[in-house]
Amino acid sequence: MNSSKIRAGVLASVVFLTGAFGLAGCSSDGGPTSDGAGTAQSATSDVATDLETARQAVEDALAENPDWSQVMLAGDVTQPTQKYGLLVMPFVKSDAAEKVTGTVTIDDGRYVIEAESAASGETWQIDQDGAISQVSD
Repeated sequence: MNSSKIRAGVLASVVFLTGAFGLAGCSSDGGPTSDGAGTAQSATSDVATDLETARQAVEDALAENPDWSQVMLAGDVTQPTQKYGLLVMPFVKSDAAEKVTGTVTIDDGRYVIEAESAASGETWQIDQDGAISQVSD
């Protein structure tokens, strides 16, 4: 019963995020603006979807069992699976991301997921609240 809920939640999240990503691509005006704020926004947007999708996978895992201290994100599973004492959640990064955190460590409900942009090489992170920020060097 619980695994069915996890599967349904993951499937619903994937469908929703795929649709949202598709709509965002359709509404693009073709390029970033020349002001500083527009440039920063376009830089975050190339990995923002990956970060938000990864965060949702972790949130889905914690909704099922808030006691997890680590959740692994992996592209080689199609449904939530327990391996090596971890919950492994399905996650496939997009071409926009060079890499995304594979194992998320959770400490008292707090965690950070990082993604490196394939285009710029910049690293961005998202926290448990959904706040996205650039990682400074």
